[in-house]
Amino acid sequence: MAYIVVLILVVIMHVILHFYNMSQYKKCNKYLLNDQVDAYIASNIGEYDNSEKRYDFVFAKNEIPLGRASAFLNFFDKTIYTEEPYLFLCKRSTVDNEFREYGCIFARTGFYYSEEKKINDRNSNRARQKEISFLGLTQLWAIGKCIISVYVRPNCIFDKVRATYISDKRLVQLIKNVGKTVVANDIGLCLTKGQVAEIIEREGRNEHVVDGAEYVRRVDIDTNVYDQVVEREENILKKQGDHVAVEDAGVVAGFPKIRAFFGEIKNYMNGSRGHGYAAEYANNTVDRALGRDVENAAQILDEHGRQVKHGADRIVNGKEIQTKYYKTASETIGAVFEHKEAIYIRSDGSEKMMQIEVPRDQYQDALKAMQKRIDSGQVPNVEPGETAKDYVRKGFFTYEQSFNVARAGTIESLSVDITSGAVCCAQAAGISALIIFAQGIWRGETPADAAKKSLESGLAVMGKGTLIYALTLQLSRKEVANVLAGKVFTADGISQGYMAINNPVYNLAENMADSLGKSAFANSGVGQKLGLNNVTGRQLIGNTVTVVVVFGPDVVRTLQGKISTKQLFKNSVIGAIGMAGAAIGQTIIPIPIVGAMVGGAVSGFVAKKVLDNYIEDDAKEMFRVLKEEFIDQTMLANLSQEEFDEIAKLTVGHKKISKLLQNMYQSGEERRYAREAIMLPAIMAITKKRARISMSAYGDAIIDVVSIEL
Repeated sequence: MAYIVVLILVVIMHVILHFYNMSQYKKCNKYLLNDQVDAYIASNIGEYDNSEKRYDFVFAKNEIPLGRASAFLNFFDKTIYTEEPYLFLCKRSTVDNEFREYGCIFARTGFYYSEEKKINDRNSNRARQKEISFLGLTQLWAIGKCIISVYVRPNCIFDKVRATYISDKRLVQLIKNVGKTVVANDIGLCLTKGQVAEIIEREGRNEHVVDGAEYVRRVDIDTNVYDQVVEREENILKKQGDHVAVEDAGVVAGFPKIRAFFGEIKNYMNGSRGHGYAAEYANNTVDRALGRDVENAAQILDEHGRQVKHGADRIVNGKEIQTKYYKTASETIGAVFEHKEAIYIRSDGSEKMMQIEVPRDQYQDALKAMQKRIDSGQVPNVEPGETAKDYVRKGFFTYEQSFNVARAGTIESLSVDITSGAVCCAQAAGISALIIFAQGIWRGETPADAAKKSLESGLAVMGKGTLIYALTLQLSRKEVANVLAGKVFTADGISQGYMAINNPVYNLAENMADSLGKSAFANSGVGQKLGLNNVTGRQLIGNTVTVVVVFGPDVVRTLQGKISTKQLFKNSVIGAIGMAGAAIGQTIIPIPIVGAMVGGAVSGFVAKKVLDNYIEDDAKEMFRVLKEEFIDQTMLANLSQEEFDEIAKLTVGHKKISKLLQNMYQSGEERRYAREAIMLPAIMAITKKRARISMSAYGDAIIDVVSIEL
């Protein structure tokens, strides 16, 4: 019974309110100009206190970017040509590929509010939209965070009552102030009755209404700029993404093989017989590059920890080889005999002689010299007259080139180091490429796009790893070739490569390593566990080179002003954690390359996700600014769909978007740069293609129309 009484009272109050509103509606005979309405509302909005940073931008009337405001209003089927915005509170979308902004606008005919939903399904409606219209508004109250608005409906006995929940208390107060102004000055009634006059200077604007909402939605759905363009380019957005974690892990995954190769080379090339060891290293490198199974047999030690006497220098596809590089063919062949007996015998039980690898330029003479040894019975288990070709192997390098390989700064040493580095990193690069390809397929990319990205990452891994390897070896050679000084010749006129000078980097590194190894900390328990007591000059050089190669590009970009120091710090931390994770992963998962890849990729990914909560990438911020200027400028340009698409390709969809974003940051005035150096030139370039309209063409068209009508 009580409920019925309450219901009756509510109905009675509603009817009384309706008749009161109707009386006000009928009495309202005033006319308002748009400027009067603007003055009433704008003066009562006041300033919004954004101290809590609820919105990214707060635009007052004269500061409002009209293109962005029009794009926002389009989602309410309105534009700036039908509305006059007074206050625009703008919040960026959390989804980078969504060309839409959230927030609210106070305008002449109402309050428009759009809030982003926190949902995972990007294909569903992500916006929660609310509208408090001023048309017919007769009453407005605020109860906590709930706005109650009443609208007169002349042809209905019940007025319309709406309840709108707004989570922002400050916004509620502004709405309340504006609502009171609208009611007190009969603005809602005048708008409903059509008693708000247009200002003559603004007539005709409706003729230029652009369906901007469709444009904005189309960019979001079809162009998919962020996913298909930004991540594809070698840019900051991509470089701080999952690919970087995999690439850095790939570089670290190649380190065990690099260390193994360094272990083969040791410091032998810096000794008095360095050219001989350089020949072994160079020939090993070429054989490995050709896909042959190569073992550095010189590293095989006897029970006393010394190299096996008269053992092979290297084993290629199962064949034992002794490398000899002397200044003449007779000396080279003579070095493998003692007292007219061969001293390098195979270990396979055949008691036959190993292959002797000789300088490329001595091969023919070495064959003749060996043939004489065979015919004279000095080669065991070989009949006189048997060919010497089975026992003499042509090296890939000449005697002179072996000296150049042992010195830094020569074409020969650079070529060998780069080739050897590529061999070291090839497997890690291949696995990195495979992981990137898999990630692309799992994200829904086409196989072609995923393959392209995988190749880019694979090449990046190989490039970085090869550069680290080659630079380390170049800087750790004792001598640098002095090309300008000419060549060194023996007394009998045989070239021994370029003259050389001492390498200052090598000397500095060796002195630092010696001092560090003798320090008290290096010989403490902690220092010994870290291996500081046995650190070498090459290790110091290698670590320095790694830091320069991995982190150097970001340092240069920071010095150029293309990225911030915060971005440099973030990139460096992610890279360092990824590299450390790769080392740990290799220990936990003792599968060559794979363990490091897993550890590095996972740790780098986690590090980035954590740091994203504290430091935002420069490129993301630059892209957001560019996106905002894109919306603002294109919405005001009255473009056709074809023109719109072309401008998108020249700006937010540019193939070299990373360069544009870096230039924006470097300018120091990113918004102005985006507008004046990117957007406006693109719009001008496209609109210049429009057909020129002449008075004669217009006159001909008029005549044609008149002729048809007649």
